[in-house]
Amino acid sequence: MLLRRMFEGNELSGTLGEYPLTAENLFRVGLALCAYLVIERGLEKPTLGLSILNFATASLAVGFMAGGGDVFIGEGDLRVLYRFKEKHALVFEGLTDLELKKVESILFSRYNIPRKRGEEVGKIWIEGRKP
Repeated sequence: MLLRRMFEGNELSGTLGEYPLTAENLFRVGLALCAYLVIERGLEKPTLGLSILNFATASLAVGFMAGGGDVFIGEGDLRVLYRFKEKHALVFEGLTDLELKKVESILFSRYNIPRKRGEEVGKIWIEGRKP
């Protein structure tokens, strides 16, 4: 049986609460995205910009913050848009198809994705900017 790619183009889509849009999976995707930005792009404190805060984007954001990144409602080093047509979708802006394949590789490898602790855990800024 062939498994399909998690990301189709620059989207992650499906039904909320079912794989790949479960809270657990989105947490790991957020963690892998943050790790990718730190390791591959050399960003010390990456930022994730969200278009809206809901179940899918909040689950992703929690994983990103666990990796040490900050989350903004607005702009960031990586931007994630939420869309709903026939399915719920998270659209990733700021990453190429190759970069998303590398994020997928981090997710499915035996690589232990590092998590931050204490004050190193990222923060969420609802107003879209640091006070």
